[in-house]
Amino acid sequence: MLLLTSTSDLIQLITSGISVTVDVQASWIDFTSTTQTPGRTNTAIATSTTTTVVASPAGSTQRNVKRLMVRNKHASASCTVTVRHTDGTTAVELFKITLLTKETLSFDEEGFKVFDANGYTYIG
Repeated sequence: MLLLTSTSDLIQLITSGISVTVDVQASWIDFTSTTQTPGRTNTAIATSTTTTVVASPAGSTQRNVKRLMVRNKHASASCTVTVRHTDGTTAVELFKITLLTKETLSFDEEGFKVFDANGYTYIG
Protein backbone atom coordinates (compact mmCIF):
# COMPACT_ATOMS: atom_id res chain seq x y z
CA MET A 1 0.00 0.00 0.00
CA LEU A 2 0.99 3.61 -0.48
CA LEU A 3 -0.08 5.88 2.36
CA LEU A 4 -0.70 9.60 2.08
CA THR A 5 -1.01 10.76 5.66
CA SER A 6 -0.65 14.53 5.47
CA THR A 7 -2.04 17.36 3.38
CA SER A 8 1.38 17.63 1.68
CA ASP A 9 1.70 14.00 0.56
CA LEU A 10 1.34 13.25 -3.18
CA ILE A 11 1.97 10.46 -5.66
CA GLN A 12 3.55 11.85 -8.82
CA LEU A 13 4.44 10.34 -12.17
CA ILE A 14 7.42 11.64 -14.13
CA THR A 15 7.17 10.86 -17.85
CA SER A 16 9.84 11.25 -20.49
CA GLY A 17 10.23 10.15 -24.06
CA ILE A 18 10.01 11.29 -27.66
CA SER A 19 6.25 10.71 -27.82
CA VAL A 20 4.42 10.45 -24.51
CA THR A 21 0.90 9.01 -24.50
CA VAL A 22 0.25 7.61 -21.03
CA ASP A 23 -3.00 6.83 -19.23
CA VAL A 24 -3.07 6.57 -15.44
CA GLN A 25 -5.80 5.23 -13.19
CA ALA A 26 -5.50 5.47 -9.42
CA SER A 27 -7.90 4.01 -6.85
CA TRP A 28 -7.78 4.68 -3.12
CA ILE A 29 -9.72 4.73 0.13
CA ASP A 30 -9.81 7.77 2.42
CA PHE A 31 -10.02 7.06 6.13
CA THR A 32 -11.19 9.44 8.84
CA SER A 33 -12.01 8.58 12.43
CA THR A 34 -15.61 7.80 11.42
CA THR A 35 -15.76 7.00 7.68
CA GLN A 36 -14.13 5.19 4.79
CA THR A 37 -14.65 6.75 1.37
CA PRO A 38 -13.42 5.23 -1.90
CA GLY A 39 -12.07 7.47 -4.62
CA ARG A 40 -10.29 7.40 -7.94
CA THR A 41 -8.58 9.62 -10.49
CA ASN A 42 -8.08 9.12 -14.23
CA THR A 43 -5.24 11.08 -15.82
CA ALA A 44 -4.14 11.31 -19.47
CA ILE A 45 -0.55 12.51 -19.95
CA ALA A 46 0.68 13.69 -23.35
CA THR A 47 4.03 15.38 -22.60
CA SER A 48 7.30 14.76 -20.79
CA THR A 49 6.44 16.24 -17.41
CA THR A 50 5.80 15.64 -13.70
CA THR A 51 2.12 15.01 -12.99
CA THR A 52 0.31 14.52 -9.70
CA VAL A 53 -1.67 11.31 -10.15
CA VAL A 54 -2.90 10.99 -6.54
CA ALA A 55 -3.61 14.23 -4.72
CA SER A 56 -3.17 14.94 -1.03
CA PRO A 57 -5.94 13.93 1.35
CA ALA A 58 -7.96 16.50 3.26
CA GLY A 59 -7.00 17.41 6.83
CA SER A 60 -7.65 14.67 9.42
CA THR A 61 -7.77 12.10 6.58
CA GLN A 62 -5.42 9.32 5.56
CA ARG A 63 -5.42 8.08 1.96
CA ASN A 64 -4.50 4.45 1.18
CA VAL A 65 -3.65 3.99 -2.51
CA LYS A 66 -4.95 0.55 -3.41
CA ARG A 67 -4.13 0.43 -7.13
CA LEU A 68 -2.16 2.48 -9.64
CA MET A 69 -2.18 1.57 -13.35
CA VAL A 70 0.13 3.34 -15.82
CA ARG A 71 -0.21 2.40 -19.49
CA ASN A 72 1.96 3.48 -22.40
CA LYS A 73 -0.69 3.54 -25.11
CA HIS A 74 1.53 4.93 -27.87
CA ALA A 75 1.53 2.79 -31.02
CA SER A 76 5.30 2.77 -31.55
CA ALA A 77 7.29 4.77 -28.93
CA SER A 78 8.67 3.79 -25.53
CA CYS A 79 8.22 6.03 -22.51
CA THR A 80 10.17 6.19 -19.26
CA VAL A 81 7.98 6.53 -16.17
CA THR A 82 9.01 7.19 -12.59
CA VAL A 83 6.57 6.82 -9.70
CA ARG A 84 7.48 8.95 -6.71
CA HIS A 85 6.06 9.90 -3.34
CA THR A 86 6.59 13.36 -1.92
CA ASP A 87 5.72 14.72 1.48
CA GLY A 88 6.07 18.30 0.28
CA THR A 89 9.74 18.44 1.25
CA THR A 90 11.38 15.17 0.25
CA ALA A 91 10.55 13.30 -2.95
CA VAL A 92 11.53 9.63 -3.17
CA GLU A 93 11.52 7.46 -6.28
CA LEU A 94 9.50 4.29 -5.74
CA PHE A 95 9.82 2.68 -9.18
CA LYS A 96 11.31 3.63 -12.55
CA ILE A 97 11.01 1.77 -15.83
CA THR A 98 10.94 2.31 -19.57
CA LEU A 99 7.56 1.05 -20.77
CA LEU A 100 7.59 -0.30 -24.29
CA THR A 101 4.62 0.16 -26.62
CA LYS A 102 1.35 -0.96 -24.99
CA GLU A 103 3.02 -2.02 -21.74
CA THR A 104 1.41 -1.35 -18.35
CA LEU A 105 2.96 -0.69 -14.95
CA SER A 106 0.67 -1.83 -12.15
CA PHE A 107 0.88 -1.22 -8.41
CA ASP A 108 -1.35 -2.97 -5.91
CA GLU A 109 -0.96 -4.51 -2.47
CA GLU A 110 1.42 -7.11 -3.93
CA GLY A 111 3.79 -4.40 -5.22
CA PHE A 112 4.83 -3.23 -8.68
CA LYS A 113 4.40 -5.41 -11.77
CA VAL A 114 4.84 -4.78 -15.48
CA PHE A 115 2.60 -6.32 -18.11
CA ASP A 116 3.62 -6.62 -21.75
CA ALA A 117 1.36 -5.76 -24.69
CA ASN A 118 -0.24 -9.22 -24.46
CA GLY A 119 -1.02 -8.93 -20.76
CA TYR A 120 1.75 -11.21 -19.50
CA THR A 121 3.61 -10.08 -16.40
CA TYR A 122 7.37 -10.03 -16.51
CA ILE A 123 8.27 -8.16 -13.32
CA GLY A 124 6.55 -9.01 -10.10
